[in-house]
Amino acid sequence: MKNWKRTAALVLALALSCILAACGSRSGLSKFDAETYVDGLLKEMYLGQFEESYMELVGTDKHAAEDNYENTLELEASYFVNYCYSIRYPTEEYMDKLKDLYAEIYSNTKYEIVSVAEQDDGSFAVKLSVEPINIFQLVDADWNEDMKEWYEKYPSSVLNALTNEEYQAADEEYAGMVLDLFWEKMADIGNESARTITVQLEKDADGYYVINSDDLSRLDELIINYSIADHDHD
Repeated sequence: MKNWKRTAALVLALALSCILAACGSRSGLSKFDAETYVDGLLKEMYLGQFEESYMELVGTDKHAAEDNYENTLELEASYFVNYCYSIRYPTEEYMDKLKDLYAEIYSNTKYEIVSVAEQDDGSFAVKLSVEPINIFQLVDADWNEDMKEWYEKYPSSVLNALTNEEYQAADEEYAGMVLDLFWEKMADIGNESARTITVQLEKDADGYYVINSDDLSRLDELIINYSIADHDHD
């Protein structure tokens, strides 16, 4: 689960004020606006694409949108080293390389907005079809074989006896092998079968329209299938 990172991303996700919506809707917001908002937000966060209609709707500019995209990449890179592969000593250079990797991974994002329905309370239910990215499954399939050399070189008995300096060197070696493995598998990257999810676009405490945070977290977990990203070299 990646709810921790979504909390930070939601702070940066721009809220949609009802005063920007078309007239005639019970909420002051049109279904077209709701679709533009959800589609624009996902393109901003995952594809680094900044739709003029979305930026105009939420009152932002390309510079701010680019910052939000960069934040997504930074959050993913942090998740990768801290929770997926327990890399203890990532350098700034390594984190930059991870951001480049995630930009490439996310370029394979595939989703479709299936329908938008206004609810009685003025919120909107937006149904999406998402095809999860399978990069972690590709890496996991050959993990034991590809990482065999490192694990034979550094069994637990050896790792536990290393000095801090030696452990840092072993960690750097491990981190480099993991990153290389991901880039090798990028040639075969693809998407899994489509899954559907409905997210609620509702007013927050300040009267702005945002995607329900739990829904956004569930949607985020569908973009990349992280279900088997649980390796640890301790």
